[in-house]
Amino acid sequence: MKELEAVSKIRVFLKEEGFIVPKKPLQEFYSNIVRLSGLGIGGILHMSGKKAGKIAGNLLKDIMGPGESSVEEIELYLKVFLEEAGICRVKSWEHVDGLIRLRIEGSVFAEGQESKKPVCIPLQGALAGVLEELTGKRWECKELECEAQGKDSCLFELRVEK
Repeated sequence: MKELEAVSKIRVFLKEEGFIVPKKPLQEFYSNIVRLSGLGIGGILHMSGKKAGKIAGNLLKDIMGPGESSVEEIELYLKVFLEEAGICRVKSWEHVDGLIRLRIEGSVFAEGQESKKPVCIPLQGALAGVLEELTGKRWECKELECEAQGKDSCLFELRVEK
């Protein structure tokens, strides 16, 4: 029942506050930025993603309602948000002692790209930003594997900063 409620709330939010952007033009735009920008763009994309993630975290707080949220509730709402917004699909979420290993597929940033390094830099920042807003702790996130590298999914590690 909780998942159905989360899906319903996220869909209403996206319908009222979001807009549809076809994936192909966005992917082409992002691919060209990464390819043409050279060094230094990673930090800008990460920082921009983190700021966007903090905004999304605040929006999720409103959707989830008042009070402190459990790790399970955060996982549920973030998973539904990512999937309903068309950003990616969450394959697995493992949380152990302040470390989250998140495996996703269909990342809007990786689809149609080939790279030797992970390319989902804005998503990496956004995941850290969302968790910072929802938990009140500082998080760091690193993409370890990426579909753009030919992997079957993207793998992110998120840790609470010390």
